[in-house]
Amino acid sequence: MTREPVGALARTLRGAWSRRATLTPLLLLTTVVVAGVVAVLGFAEAAGTSGALAVPLLLLALVALPTTGRELASARRGEIALARLRGLEGGELYVLVALEPLLVLTLGGLLGGGLGLLVARLSAHAWLRDPAPLVGVDALVAALLVVLVALAALLVGMAAALREPLADQVAAVARPRRTTVAAAFAQVLVVVGAAVAVYRSSLGSSGADAAGLDVVVLAGPALVGLAVGAGALWLLRAVARVWVRRRGPRGGLGGFLAARRLDRVSGVAGAVQVLVAAAVVAGVALTAALQVDQWTERTARLQAGAPLRIDLETDAEPALELTRRLDPEGRWLMAAVLVPGEGSAVARRAFLDLSRHDAVLGDFHDDTAAGALASVVDELAPDTGSATRPVVGTEVSATVSGVSRRLEGRMRPVVVLSLRDLTGGSRQVRLRLEVGLDGDPATASTPVECAEGCEPVAVTLQRTPGDSELPWTLDSLVVGDQDLLERGWAPAEETRGDRPGGPVPVAGGLLAVSTSTPLVAVPAAAGLSVPVLATRSAVWEDDPVVDSPGGADLAARVVARVPGLPLVQADGLLADLPRVLLGSPPTVPVAEVMVLARADTPEALLDEVLDETGGDLRTLAQVRAGVSDETGAAQARVYLLVAGSGLLVALLVLATAVARERPAWLRDVAALRAVGLDVRRLRGAGRLEAAGLVVVSVTATLFGTAAGVVWLLGDLALVEVPAHAVALRTSLDAWPVALLAVVVAAVVALVVGRGRRVSAERSRPAILREEAAR
Repeated sequence: MTREPVGALARTLRGAWSRRATLTPLLLLTTVVVAGVVAVLGFAEAAGTSGALAVPLLLLALVALPTTGRELASARRGEIALARLRGLEGGELYVLVALEPLLVLTLGGLLGGGLGLLVARLSAHAWLRDPAPLVGVDALVAALLVVLVALAALLVGMAAALREPLADQVAAVARPRRTTVAAAFAQVLVVVGAAVAVYRSSLGSSGADAAGLDVVVLAGPALVGLAVGAGALWLLRAVARVWVRRRGPRGGLGGFLAARRLDRVSGVAGAVQVLVAAAVVAGVALTAALQVDQWTERTARLQAGAPLRIDLETDAEPALELTRRLDPEGRWLMAAVLVPGEGSAVARRAFLDLSRHDAVLGDFHDDTAAGALASVVDELAPDTGSATRPVVGTEVSATVSGVSRRLEGRMRPVVVLSLRDLTGGSRQVRLRLEVGLDGDPATASTPVECAEGCEPVAVTLQRTPGDSELPWTLDSLVVGDQDLLERGWAPAEETRGDRPGGPVPVAGGLLAVSTSTPLVAVPAAAGLSVPVLATRSAVWEDDPVVDSPGGADLAARVVARVPGLPLVQADGLLADLPRVLLGSPPTVPVAEVMVLARADTPEALLDEVLDETGGDLRTLAQVRAGVSDETGAAQARVYLLVAGSGLLVALLVLATAVARERPAWLRDVAALRAVGLDVRRLRGAGRLEAAGLVVVSVTATLFGTAAGVVWLLGDLALVEVPAHAVALRTSLDAWPVALLAVVVAAVVALVVGRGRRVSAERSRPAILREEAAR
């Protein structure tokens, strides 16, 4: 009882070893497919992405495996015929022929499962910042299912050979068969599937899974490649058939023989179709990987704002003061503020110290959607002349007077001058005065620390509580040898009803009208509209307005519209930070205050910033990794991994098909040599056949890849574009397509050319007599 199963297993192993030349490609094919599927599912488990990316590889395997099954059945035709003569039919016959493939598939599944888990682990640690633990149970279950489905596909491929007449099974040479109805239906189904994939792609994400991927659209490049490959091969056969019928040997014996072979090409044709499909998937995947990588890099540059970014927990003015104090020459550091407002694009605004743009940022954004920023920096931070020129002095004096005599009441004006030093630090000087009943001018002075220069920010006119509310004027406000009133001032706010927006500019200075409310004036330059750069999505219902970091409404003037901007990305506004801080309230709590720095900023300077602020330093690489994790951009690399596995599958299928046809090819050459044809002409015919297949393969690859990129790539949903990010725009790149065309041409030329190489020794006419004798 025990010896019989052991003996059957031993016979099966001996049979598998004797057919190792046929089973080895199946082992390699199974290993590659299972490894690819397990790697995709394992990475999906670690990254939280979709495992549907393995669909193109599974589709290619389903097309390739029946062909391998036919080859296995062909290699065992004599054994199958003998089993049928002994009475084996139906299920028993299928079990007999399925044992060897099952062993090979099981071994390939084990090898592929281990290799796939290794690839998944390595890719997760290479492409993700914090991958989840990889258990791999789902991936291994999928590997088992792949093995079972592969066995079923092999049996489908063997079915025709198992049912053929006994006379054909015992024949020395297999007869060429016409295309069956099932094969023709499968080709039609491929074309219909490609059309459905393109149609669903045009509809958007209606059929997407939880990760945003549509399985049919993901299979689309492979379906398009199969359809284009089938059409190209049909056209090749038609041209060859016309050549044979109309030209015949008159067009050259080598060309005639090559055309005859191309007209009757069968096994190699199916392999070439799989190769074209795999190349189309690879072309789409390579284009996607390159463009997603570029999009991730550009998005990270917009999001980071600079090569180095230090996030601070402070207001805008201290950040500006810090950068100007630590880097007075403006070579390394730049203060910036992002207000991520919600509700509309104009609520999102970014502010940079644009006077340092060229030194700190330079060409950092040139290859992004914000590339136009460098050309309009001068317009965003214009020279406002004397209105913002620093003043130098150690004392400030103010002169005030009444507009007329008064009978009673005290008038004790208070003048508050707000200044910003050259490092960005803020300070206030308060002068208290008293005007007599006659209204004559009164002057007061106080020290001010502006020996290195200060920038006037605002002047506030107040009354002492309990004083008369009669109007008075500020006649002069002198720092050093400069009267600040000569610069021109304007109310900080608009007058609304009975509430004044600030002091009224008059010929003699600034008039404090009859009110107990403090009146604030800002330099006339601050009262002008703020030049801003806007994205194309930024629209206003009325006149353009930009909110300052403190939330104050400022009239805006749009200098230009661009696709994207630093920090706000595709939605928002950009303005000069020092310009909008003039008279601005404290920074709103939701604002993100930061210091931007060059990539080569000295470590000591960065350490000084971090020590003073306790900020969080992030490099461009860290921001890029965050963007990649947030958007699932690593899926494009996984898709490229799937495409590489598909190319290996296609190469195995093509090499196996050519190797299987080589004995028949050598017999044909021997027969032609027996009737007197020269070996050189036969070699030329082989080269012409290989050249025809190369031309068809390359043409189909170019057309299929272009169709896949144009019709399908934009809807593969390999990345999840966040809100406010610049959209991913896909297009046809020339060099990835050209690279795939060269690869396909080289593979077909080498594999088919080697298979069609005429060996004078192995194609002797005597081999026909030797085979007949056997």
